[in-house]
Order: sequence, then C-alpha cells, then structure tokens
Amino acid sequence: MTNQTDQHLEDIQAIRRLMESSSRFLSLSGMSGIIAGVLGIAGALGAQLIITRISAPVDWYARPFAEGPDGIREFLPLFVLMAVVLILAFSGAAFLSTRKARKSGIKAWTPVTRRMLVSLLIPLGTGGLFILLTAGTVPAGVIIASTLIFYGLAVISAGKFTFGEIHWLGVLEVAAGLVCLALPQYSVLIWILGFGLLHIVYGLFMHLRYRG
Repeated sequence: MTNQTDQHLEDIQAIRRLMESSSRFLSLSGMSGIIAGVLGIAGALGAQLIITRISAPVDWYARPFAEGPDGIREFLPLFVLMAVVLILAFSGAAFLSTRKARKSGIKAWTPVTRRMLVSLLIPLGTGGLFILLTAGTVPAGVIIASTLIFYGLAVISAGKFTFGEIHWLGVLEVAAGLVCLALPQYSVLIWILGFGLLHIVYGLFMHLRYRG
C-alpha cells in the first residue's frame, strides 16, 4: 500500500510538472537579472552625465527634458541610451534563457514564450510612446519615474507566464517609480536602485534557488 501511495504521489507530481511546463516559461535565467542590473547601473550613470550636460544641475528634474527649440535633439541621446540598455538587457536574457532551456532539453520558443513576450511588450511599448510624446511637456522627474512604473507593469503582466518571483520584482519596480515621483530630486539614485540593485538581488536569488 505504501509503495502504491508513493507511486501515486510521484505520478501527481509528474503531471503537475508537465502542466506547469506547458503553461509557464521556466527557463528564465537568474544570471540575466544580474546582467540587467549591471547594465541598469551603467545606464543610470550615463544618464546622469547626459542630464548634467543638457540641464541645470539643481532643478533639472522639475523641467521637461526636451524644453526649448533644441530640446528634442538634446533629449535624443538619453532616449537612445535607455533603448540600448533595454535591448542589451533583453538580448542577454534571451541568450541565457535559451542556453538554459537547451541544457534542460526543452524548447525555449513556445506558445507560452510568445504570450509572455506580448504581455511584456505592450506595457513597455506604451511606456516608450508616453516618454516620446511627453518629453517636451512633462517634468524630467516624471519621465524617469514613468520608466520604472511602466517597466514594473510590464514585468507584472509577463509574470503570470513564468516564475512567481518575477511578479514581486515588478511590484517593487512600480513602488520604486512611485517613490521617484514623490522624491524627484533623487530620480537617478532611485533609477539605480530600481533598474540596478533590484535586478541584481533578484538575479542572485533566482540563480541560487533554481541554479541557472
């Protein structure tokens, strides 16, 4: 009887793993979070240099990035920097997750992967358009806060298709964005916390817990 019970439990666990693997993307690499965090810190430091060059150092966060006739041209390097950091971070995540899936003997590109990417890209695309369309009218501090908020919403949206821990990463990113709205003078520091340190801590946790 005991052997039969153990066999039934093993069968149930196998079915559960099968259902989970068919409905969730489980090849997400913890190392990709660490890389994203390092890139986030580097991007924030680069953004600080650009901001110092195009804005008054005291109250830059209270004025639009693209203020004045040359505003868009001056703001463009900052937007390009943010886009490059995002592309590099996602490229690293795609490469490491594909490698992890290959080592595990499973497919990285599945219908679940596609649904996860769609859920991720819709809020990200919306956030990118918001930044482009409001760069000339919205205070710079709000723009920086919006990157954290929209990114956090994107992570929350995609979280239902992968590890549950990523949902809480998204919640913390949104929280960091709201703090950034309340304390705009510390926008760059909060950017480093949100895109840098949170990703590194999350990546280390995931790497140690799931060994990949």
